[in-house]
Amino acid sequence: MEKINLPVQAKIVIDTLTKSGFKAYIVGGIVRDSLLGKQAHDIDITTNARPFEVIKLFRDNYTIALTGIKYKTVTVIIDKNPMEITTFRSESGYEDGRRPDRVVYETKLENDLKRRDFTVNAMAYNDKENLVDLFEGIDDLENKIIRTVGDPDQRFFEDRLRMLRAVRFCSQLGFTLEENTKHAIKKDAKLIKSVSVERIAQEINKIMLQSDKPSIAFELMHETGLLKHILPDIDKMYDFDQQNPYHSKDLFHHTMEVVDNSEKDVTLRLSALFHDTGKIYTKTVDENGVGHFYGHYEKSAEIAKIALKKLKYSNEIIKTVSLLCLKHMVQPEQITQKGIRKLIATIGEDKIDLLVKLQKADSKSTTIGESSIFGDKVKQVLSQEHAFSQNDLALNGNDLIEMGYKGKKIGEIKKYLFEKVLDEPKLNQREELIKIVKENY
Repeated sequence: MEKINLPVQAKIVIDTLTKSGFKAYIVGGIVRDSLLGKQAHDIDITTNARPFEVIKLFRDNYTIALTGIKYKTVTVIIDKNPMEITTFRSESGYEDGRRPDRVVYETKLENDLKRRDFTVNAMAYNDKENLVDLFEGIDDLENKIIRTVGDPDQRFFEDRLRMLRAVRFCSQLGFTLEENTKHAIKKDAKLIKSVSVERIAQEINKIMLQSDKPSIAFELMHETGLLKHILPDIDKMYDFDQQNPYHSKDLFHHTMEVVDNSEKDVTLRLSALFHDTGKIYTKTVDENGVGHFYGHYEKSAEIAKIALKKLKYSNEIIKTVSLLCLKHMVQPEQITQKGIRKLIATIGEDKIDLLVKLQKADSKSTTIGESSIFGDKVKQVLSQEHAFSQNDLALNGNDLIEMGYKGKKIGEIKKYLFEKVLDEPKLNQREELIKIVKENY
């Protein structure tokens, strides 16, 4: 008998509903994660109580949100923890390949569970009945398998994003795809193009944030054909021979190692994913049969920018990922303190740590091995408290106005002063900068 320690807030909701004569269970991810001994973040509760009955029971003592009321869901917030309470339901008609055209109340838990995506997400629990597992979800958990509830073609027809969710769960949990489920994804992979790019980006973010090894998801995406429809340039890296003594792996598997070696940060892992994509388009082979990729970092930055823009990532993420791709080929042994100051000024003091981490993860996946030289040099320069932006100058815009300068000339002067200070940090003294301005303007 499987026992789960219910979160206090979930227990309050279930007990309140049960005492009023309704059935109620935690359901979905919270059951799966609890059985795996993992911390569950979202609390979903399913019940035969109708939304108006849920509202009536909880509105006097707790905050209620009705954002999901169209799909029979009421959110109750207890101790700042939102819980989605959804009435047993069945669904039919999926014209847009995402949302049901018709949602019908159900009286039986079984009918609600059979509409769910995967067996490991189709289990319910309360303290009275314990685990309700109608589709062998516990067996699939123990065998580490992701399998659809019922016919995989039907599940993917209902919501095409489920194909990507399947590989995400494999990556997140370290599971494998059940063969019929995998076959259905291969057959239906092109339908992923009908899913909104925002939803696809959300799944990619979850892969990057929740997986120790995102490579599991990207390998499966390639194998099932999803990757060529979502990120074609990443897919093209598969089996791409680098023909280079520094790289023993093909381009795809080198990239996957860099992604896996990177910390769980969306911007950092996206940078790792795209950092070498330009190699596909810049490869040359010398007379000794050695591959070279001159300027690949510029092409990688361009590819990242285009791909992330299509997926509607924020301008901030696009800018940072492109910049990290552009600058990832820093040669730690050759770069000077002056070079590092200019690099920090270009990337930003708040982003330089990401470049250090990317460079470290990248070097770890080469035949040379992991290096901390670049990180040590950056740390040393940062400790010296130099000016890394125009805001750090000892002379500001107001000072220049007092000196009689106006408009665009102020920006021009500040840019000039900043370049001088980057070259010679000791010049960043107010009187010294005033002197430079008077001599040159």
